Amino acid sequence: MAEIVGLHLAMERETPVTPVAVAEAVAERGLVGDRHFMKRAGGKRQVLLLDDADREALGLAPGALKENVLVAGIPLETLPPGQRIALGPEVVVELTMTCVPCSKVNRIRPGLLKESWGRRGQLARVVVGGTMRVGDEVRLLEVNPEVPRPVQPKLP
Repeated sequence: MAEIVGLHLAMERETPVTPVAVAEAVAERGLVGDRHFMKRAGGKRQVLLLDDADREALGLAPGALKENVLVAGIPLETLPPGQRIALGPEVVVELTMTCVPCSKVNRIRPGLLKESWGRRGQLARVVVGGTMRVGDEVRLLEVNPEVPRPVQPKLP
């Protein structure tokens, strides 16, 4: 069974994320209390999901890559944009694009930008809001065929 193994909120820019046991998602806005919560509906970067296997392979602590939802049991990097995912019994998100690491990750550890390429997680928008908790089941749903397939940048 795939499950949520961590939830994190980034309260302010340039500060560590805060682990939480429960998070409230709002459709088309993101997670309540997160700095990326949208004041207006829309946006492709509402939530960042990260595969726990990728986090472990990089030797990082939960939350180090500023992920909102840490998922175990689903290889997120293999999923296409438009893939809908149920996070617990209420929340549904839709993947919008791969999260491309920026040079800021090298502040965590020199060379992490190259190490984390293809392992930085997936950005998503909230389709159905609700409450999600650490330990909730994660399920793959349908793929939205209307979502454009962005061109993936090459490693610098």
